[in-house]
Amino acid sequence: MLWCILASFFAPLSAQESDTTQQQRLNEVIIAAEQPVRIAADAATVQQLTAKQLKVLPSLQLSDALKYMSGVVVKDYGGTGGMKTVSVRGLGSQHTGVIYDGIPLTDCQTGQIDLGKLSLDNVRSIVLEIGMSSSIFVPARLFSYSNILKINALSRIPNKPFGVKVGFTTGSYGLYNPQIYLENLIKSRKREDRFFVWNVSASYLTSKGNYPFVLHYGGITDSVSHERRQNSDVTVWNTEANMRFQINRKQHLTFKWYYYDSERGLPSATTFYYLNYSQRLWNRNTFGQLSYCNFFNTHWAYQVNAKFNYDHTHYLDTTYNNTAGRLENDYRQTESYLSNTVMYSLPFTDKKGHDQWLQFALSHDLFHNYLKSNALNYDNPSRITSLAAISLLYKSRIVKVHGNLLFTAVHDWAQGTVGDNFFHLSPTVGVAVAATKSLSFRAFYKNIFRMPTFNDLYYREVGNINLNPEKTQQWDVGAVYNRDNLAHGRVALAASVDGYFNIVKDKIVAFPAGNLFSWTMMNYGKVFIGGAEVNANVQYQFAKGFFLRVNGNCTYQKAVDRTNPTDKTYNHQIPYTPVWSGSTGVSVELPWITFSYSLLLAGERYALGQNIPINRVAGYADHSITIGHQYKIKNTPNTIGFKCEFLNLANKNYEIIRNYPMQGFGFRVKVFYEY
Repeated sequence: MLWCILASFFAPLSAQESDTTQQQRLNEVIIAAEQPVRIAADAATVQQLTAKQLKVLPSLQLSDALKYMSGVVVKDYGGTGGMKTVSVRGLGSQHTGVIYDGIPLTDCQTGQIDLGKLSLDNVRSIVLEIGMSSSIFVPARLFSYSNILKINALSRIPNKPFGVKVGFTTGSYGLYNPQIYLENLIKSRKREDRFFVWNVSASYLTSKGNYPFVLHYGGITDSVSHERRQNSDVTVWNTEANMRFQINRKQHLTFKWYYYDSERGLPSATTFYYLNYSQRLWNRNTFGQLSYCNFFNTHWAYQVNAKFNYDHTHYLDTTYNNTAGRLENDYRQTESYLSNTVMYSLPFTDKKGHDQWLQFALSHDLFHNYLKSNALNYDNPSRITSLAAISLLYKSRIVKVHGNLLFTAVHDWAQGTVGDNFFHLSPTVGVAVAATKSLSFRAFYKNIFRMPTFNDLYYREVGNINLNPEKTQQWDVGAVYNRDNLAHGRVALAASVDGYFNIVKDKIVAFPAGNLFSWTMMNYGKVFIGGAEVNANVQYQFAKGFFLRVNGNCTYQKAVDRTNPTDKTYNHQIPYTPVWSGSTGVSVELPWITFSYSLLLAGERYALGQNIPINRVAGYADHSITIGHQYKIKNTPNTIGFKCEFLNLANKNYEIIRNYPMQGFGFRVKVFYEY
């Protein structure tokens, strides 16, 4: 894997993560200067993509951007409307919590967050924390995930009273995506530290998704035919409103309302001689979340979060082989969520006058889930989950120690049953040591317990009521190197290397069985996952306003079934997990234009647990080019910009999931105006 060795000298677009002790103040200062990209020297492995970095990536949806992070495998089923799920370091998608402005997202379909549903239009940053949260002043639910994906849309305070942004994206195969964004800042006349800000965004997306592909009927020497992807259309409405009331520098109140409505065809696996499928899926999701935070004084802080989520999924198959000649299922899920967190901070100085912090936090989350279906003899299950976490954080000039203990209590019951209780205690500990100003070392251990979701257990076209909960243990050891003053300050270098080992007992694995709604869920008895990640980032400023950035990553990962030595799959790589993967990119930023080249690489995978030639899925390389920039209109505060993306330049219909060919060459063009 020479390409992966070369890519290891470059890193994903990882950026600096603010010191958590500094995040405890509600700071509204806007930093406009160019900052060198850094990799966080924390106990957790932290990667970040800023809004500026997202502009140079070929990305329309959140899933597109995540492909450029190390250790991340995005399972993409093709096209704009195809499902996208994420696996981090060989762990299932349910082990990655998707946190939208501080509160977790939940999803009804297959128990996995479809990352294709999330747009990047108004995202300020994306942060992936592997192992643990970098802060302890968070809801207990964040400690229940092996990895945390944070999407931040409310982090920026406007620097003008009113703002408008309109954009339009079009592209290959019938893609049309208009967007609008409005924001308003109202400052108090009596207090400088009091203000109210709101924003509203809306977008509409439609795509035919009928891209061409080559269907192979056998081996290399066998016949092929040229086909077009069928039933891959999608139509999406997406609306969001945010409000933030900063009462003073110590306390604020935020509110978010979100609405998503989609209709899509479910493109099935490409099988010989039969490509016309008619399964349809409708999904409607809305939620409202409220958060209040108060830093009473130097020592005490408190926050409360509340959320109500409603999700409606409607599935239709007009070719189902039953007496009615069709299958029509309706699933409605609700979640009510309440979280309380209190933190005590003790700042002090050592004998040499260096600042130190000792923080304790206690958080408790309670949420109730309910699933109802129109299916005959359906159990209509409910679940109450209680999460309680006690956390500690110590930070000095040299050492940072982070630990927490999470207690999970779950009670399940279904129609006509008494129900089951589950309890688990999960410890986590991590440490980061600064050997020099530039070099740091880190390590962590984490234990996690994950219940099967309703989707795993009860969905008629998905569920397996005999699934066991997953038990996961994670270990990580790594080093981080940051230098931003090389070559008289013109060159910045950031690099990291991590080795990790995970053990998963009763790992829950999902396989598509015919289309993207019908899945098969099963347990692997035991899975060992070992690997290493190398990341680096080089930034060179050769003149004022002229930048060259080179970045990439390389991941080596062995995730093998260690259940039973007599099984044919023993010590074989688990499905859809490449041993080698990586990405690299080069961008040139000039005052009048920005040009970037991106490359995604993945080695071979296997579609089933037995690693034999018939199950092999070939590796791939995906090349893309992005050209764009934004310009200030003279004598006005207005900005106009464009972005052109040329995707999959090699025009290869490679497969991430077997028999789900990806789109070949395509393009996207976006224009926008901002006031």
